[in-house]
Amino acid sequence: MPRIVSVSTALFDGYSMELAIEEIAQAGAMHVEPAFIRGYVDFDEGMFASANASKLRVTAETAGLGIKAVSAHLDLSGRDAVDALSRRAAFAASLGASFLITNAGPMRNRADIRRTIDAVLPRLEQADVALALENPGHGKDDLLGSARSGASFIREIGSRHVCLNHDAGNVFTYSQEVTQPAEDIAAVIDAVGHAHLKDVASGDAGWAFCALGEGAVDYQKYWPALPSALPVSIEMPLRLERPQRFDPQRRNTPVDIPTVRAALRRSLHFVNSLEAAGNSAV
Repeated sequence: MPRIVSVSTALFDGYSMELAIEEIAQAGAMHVEPAFIRGYVDFDEGMFASANASKLRVTAETAGLGIKAVSAHLDLSGRDAVDALSRRAAFAASLGASFLITNAGPMRNRADIRRTIDAVLPRLEQADVALALENPGHGKDDLLGSARSGASFIREIGSRHVCLNHDAGNVFTYSQEVTQPAEDIAAVIDAVGHAHLKDVASGDAGWAFCALGEGAVDYQKYWPALPSALPVSIEMPLRLERPQRFDPQRRNTPVDIPTVRAALRRSLHFVNSLEAAGNSAV
C-alpha cells in the first residue's frame, strides 16, 4: 500500500483555503491537511461548524485531493478543552479524516489533559478518528517534550484512537539541536500513528523554516525509521521566523505565491526521492 503524503495548508498562511487546495493539487500532491494552528494561521472557533466542514470536503474532493488528517491545535488542559476538542472531533469526522492532530499541554497539567481525552474519547472511537498528539517545537516542560514521554502517556490511555503525531522538525528545535528525529522516534515507533515533516535552516541569525531537505533536520536517517505505511504530512510554515532561536513569530505579510509554490514542489520531490530510495532498498 503506497504511503499517504499530505501537504499542510499552513504553507499558505495569509491566503484562502481554496487557493491552498488548488495549489497543492496543481503541485501533484494527492492529499491535503487543513491546518488550524494558532500562531501559524488566523482562524476562530466558528471554523469548526459542520457547514464549513462540508464545504471544505467538497472543495478538496473537487480538486482531486483526499483528507487523511486535520491539524486543529489546542491546549488540552484548558478550561474549555472538552468542548473545543469535541468540536474538532466532529469537524475531522465530517471531513472524512482519520487523524485529528493537536498539541497536548504542559507536563504539570498531565491530569487535566488526561481528563479531557477521557471525556472525548468515546466520540473519537464512535467516529473512528484517532487523536494524534504532537510534540511541540518550542517551549519547555511539555507533556510531549520527547517521544518517549509521549509514548508512555499514550500507552497509559491504551486506545488505538490515541497516538503520537511525530513532528520531525519540532524534535530538532525543541531540543535546541541536541536531538535528531531518528534518535527520538527509535524506541517508540509503536505509539506513532502519523508524522509531520518540517525542516529548518540553522545559522547565526537563528532558524529559518525551509523546503524539506534544505535544512538541518536529518531526513536521510529519519525516513528509514518510519514504517512504510505510516502517513505523513509536509508542513512548511514559511511565514514564521525564529530569530536567535526564539519562539516563532509571524511576518507581517504572507510569503509570495511563487516562493511558496517552488518550496512545495522541491519538498514533494525530496519526499518522493526518499520514498523511492526506501522502496529500492527493500
